[in-house]
Amino acid sequence: MSARAVDGRTARRERNRQEVVEAALTLVDEGEADPSIEQLTKRSGLSARSIFRYFDGLDDLRREVMRRHFDRVEPLGEIPDPGQGRFDQRVKSFVETRIRLNEAMAGQARTARLRAPYSSVIANDIREYRGVLDAQVRKHFAPELKGRSRAEADDLVTVVDVLMSFDGWDLLVSEHSRSRPQVRRAWTQALTNLFGRGTP
Repeated sequence: MSARAVDGRTARRERNRQEVVEAALTLVDEGEADPSIEQLTKRSGLSARSIFRYFDGLDDLRREVMRRHFDRVEPLGEIPDPGQGRFDQRVKSFVETRIRLNEAMAGQARTARLRAPYSSVIANDIREYRGVLDAQVRKHFAPELKGRSRAEADDLVTVVDVLMSFDGWDLLVSEHSRSRPQVRRAWTQALTNLFGRGTP
């Protein structure tokens, strides 16, 4: 077989992989947290047999969809000039960023949470992502953490991570029916109290 034929097959395989992933992302955007193979075959136009020829099982497919989704929403989690400005301004930008990010990744985050106990790869991806968010807290609130003991600083960062993680946001919205303004108000007050800066 010629190199051109091999390259053509590789390109076709990658193109079809991407079509399946894009079909899954479209279904997620439409409210399907964990699209079924039947839904994917209908949306992508590929057979189930073809789909499993491009992925090493459902977990491989789910992981690729999750990664692509998180890559897509990652810019929403970026804070301009982290750690700069007045405390109240930094609280506001942090809260708005976390709300926006959690809303955008809701469907895939719920799927990842469900699959993590059964997939060490997905569980590891979640740990790495939490590490990125942890580092963001440390950088953005460095002035408030400075001068505290390492244990106290670690405790504060951990509490912020738990409170403003996707799981924390999902509990507030799904279980406690809190609106966006209510989440914003609660998180703003919580951060202000945690870092000891009085009333916002």
